[in-house]
Amino acid sequence: MSATSIFFGGRLIRTPGSYTVVDASGLEQIGLGASGIVAVLGEAEGGKPMSAITEPADLIRLTKPERARELFRSGQLREVADMLFAPSNDPDILGGAVEVVACKVNPATQSTGSLPNAYGDVLDLVSADYGAFTSQVNIAVGAGTNQGKLITITFEDGVESVDDLGGDSMFSVTYVDSGTGWDTMTAEVEAGGAVVCKATRAELGKASEITAQPIGASTIDVKSSSAADVGMQVIVYGLDAAGTAVVSETYVLNGTTLQAGQTIMSKVMGARVIGVTIGTVTATDDDPATILTIAAGTNPETGLVTCADMYVGASALTGVVADGATTKHLAIIGLSKTGAAQIELITLTGAVSVTGVAQWSEIQFIAMGEVEVARTVTFSGEAARTVPATQNTLQKVADYFNARSRTPGATTYGFIYTMNTGLTTLDPDDLDDTSNGAGAVDCLSPAVPDFYADLYAVIDWINNHSQHIVASESSGAAGGAPSNTAAPVFLNGGDEGTTTSQHWQDALNLLKQTRVNSVVVLTHTPAVHAMLDAHCAFMGGVGRDERDGFVGLLNTAGTALAPKADIKSQIINLNSRHIRAFAQAIERYNTAGERQEFEPYYLAAVAAGMQAGSSVGTSLTYKYANVLNLRQASGAGAWNPTDDSEEMLAAGLCFLENVEGVGRRFVRNITTHLSSSNLAFIEGSVNEAVNFATKALRNNLEMAVGKKGFAGTVNAVKGVAVNTLGLLIDNQALVAWRALQIELVADVLSVAVEIAPVIPINFVATTVHLITLRQTA
Repeated sequence: MSATSIFFGGRLIRTPGSYTVVDASGLEQIGLGASGIVAVLGEAEGGKPMSAITEPADLIRLTKPERARELFRSGQLREVADMLFAPSNDPDILGGAVEVVACKVNPATQSTGSLPNAYGDVLDLVSADYGAFTSQVNIAVGAGTNQGKLITITFEDGVESVDDLGGDSMFSVTYVDSGTGWDTMTAEVEAGGAVVCKATRAELGKASEITAQPIGASTIDVKSSSAADVGMQVIVYGLDAAGTAVVSETYVLNGTTLQAGQTIMSKVMGARVIGVTIGTVTATDDDPATILTIAAGTNPETGLVTCADMYVGASALTGVVADGATTKHLAIIGLSKTGAAQIELITLTGAVSVTGVAQWSEIQFIAMGEVEVARTVTFSGEAARTVPATQNTLQKVADYFNARSRTPGATTYGFIYTMNTGLTTLDPDDLDDTSNGAGAVDCLSPAVPDFYADLYAVIDWINNHSQHIVASESSGAAGGAPSNTAAPVFLNGGDEGTTTSQHWQDALNLLKQTRVNSVVVLTHTPAVHAMLDAHCAFMGGVGRDERDGFVGLLNTAGTALAPKADIKSQIINLNSRHIRAFAQAIERYNTAGERQEFEPYYLAAVAAGMQAGSSVGTSLTYKYANVLNLRQASGAGAWNPTDDSEEMLAAGLCFLENVEGVGRRFVRNITTHLSSSNLAFIEGSVNEAVNFATKALRNNLEMAVGKKGFAGTVNAVKGVAVNTLGLLIDNQALVAWRALQIELVADVLSVAVEIAPVIPINFVATTVHLITLRQTA
């Protein structure tokens, strides 16, 4: 029977001892969500439009009004920022919005342009901003004072400029031939960043070094003329009995004793000795007739071309061609792309090039003993090719080339790569494409060509230093930096766009993915107001992020302030606890410092800013707004806050009144809810408090999702609920709560609680009792 154990701290324990786990859940901080975040939807000149935004992280967020003036050149969003951040001069309104999410609804577009060089377009340009004004952005390219380019970007009175941009070598590469390597060598950088070296080598046929070919298929025997030649290896290369495949056989010399072969050969193309021989090695067939002889020496050979530093970039030979008619065979001997020994048979087709099949890393010998002496055979291939996915930095490119060299003495043979920049981590894809530009350049020593990243330098500088242009490499760009321009090149195509109802809806849809407390739409259009109401209703349910909306009303035609009838009909169509409606024009100083009258939806923004700048549950009733004057509709359907207050409040309108000598204050903070007299629905501050409390409680209780369903979790949820409700009371969003019930059935945790939201005092009912006093003298 195994020893007893306990399961503690997430593991099974059998060893006796005292064990401890720390439960820190009691120290977890229970907080409330943020308040004071206002989303405002409107039009503007400048700034990124919602049509170009797909992720909430890209939304424009403002924390001070100055930022709006930086982003927006003109329009609603520029003017409304001050109203949201400085909405009130009332002592009970501590400030304005904590954060403004500015949603530009007009689908403005960017201006574009491109710059070419001698090989085509290389630089695609897009204005950083959006709108028709971006067509004023222009760029000029000239020669740098000392090297590279002089780039000048101009927009209105602003100039961005850099001199001597580019012109710095990234690296140089050369190939040093030991005399038995490639005869020619070129280097180039392909599109995508592969550094490629292409090479050729020409050799005469060596049929004269073969004494005779076997008469019919025969095995080949070997021996030395010196008894001292013992233990050296001899390798003979030839064709099989059918003459269709290359074969080889390795022998071990035993002096003058004949070493019999086992492989039948119909042709012999060459042979070599590994080691130092004193005598002459002779190979014979069955007759026995002499096939070839190998003179004494160190690693001597016959019928073979010895190759050293003849590297191949893990590929097949791209061409093997003779200078005249021949159908003879030859064999390529060396290492495969994985470093294994391999041999490939090539059958010549005269002056028609033959493409190899086997992939090589290095060629060590070429057996040409069957090829006529009068024929010159030229071999072509890629001596080096980096793989951008593997050699993805300049340092890795350097390692690749420097591994393909040797230094037997004072001289290095093969490739010599020299890094000329400190940008060792630069992606080779950022190098200038020379393959489709000037083409391959000679890199056979003493030639030492340099390679550049001038186009990258231009793109990198623009994207890191320009406020007006975003640059990228054109498709198929080659040859480096753009050519000098004869005159500045202006971007074009930018447009302000025409706003449709779909643009408003798309903006509201994206707002579903970000947390805000209030939404203001800067339009009088009833259809958009209905969209906003539907948005708030959704977010109060499935969307799980309660918020309220603020709208401004104009007359049915949208041409003037709304008269009574239009106000009433539009509010009836809304009839929502989520929406507060305003119908007065207000005067404020605009961003140019001039006094200006603004449409009612700007008053809606002022109210939203006041709510955001006050504690949750603070009513705007009798709170003073930061406005210089106000105006209602005149003429037919005219109304004013003094004579028509009862009627307009009954209609669900939120409006200001003028208090002479003091300022303009809201008469009552009511929503457009008309179907009941429930204070939670008609009082804007109560609605705010309910939304805030509901959101805070729900978000904090989500800690239970995914937890194990047992009594401990239920108790933990109760603790979180109690703490959250207490915080809501401390923050004066609630007055009290009671009857908290929590029940777990299967996988559903049901929580019920009664809360008393803070309710504003709207009426002070004072009864004055008159009495008489007895007076005596």
